[in-house]
Amino acid sequence: MAAADKSTGFNTPAVVLGGLAAIIFVFAMSLFIEGGYNAAKNRELQTKIYSAPVSEETTALLAEQQALLDEQPRYINPEQGVLYIPIADAMARVVARNAK
Repeated sequence: MAAADKSTGFNTPAVVLGGLAAIIFVFAMSLFIEGGYNAAKNRELQTKIYSAPVSEETTALLAEQQALLDEQPRYINPEQGVLYIPIADAMARVVARNAK
């Protein structure tokens, strides 16, 4: 160790190295704690979401929503000219119109 500075009484290199060591320690601890948190979160997600059984109600709701998305174009309000069209068909029409 270097001797203390005579004008201030501090060993400046030791103080700087101690501060750097403390910063590195706090950073490493934060990474360790974050890793533990992420591991626990992933275990909970695996348990609660991915391994949960799919209910018949959910299956029926998804099928109903998919049927709505797969419908053919139809008028919602013919007087006002409001037309329902599936998103995929609408996107294909926009691409075809803009490709010209």
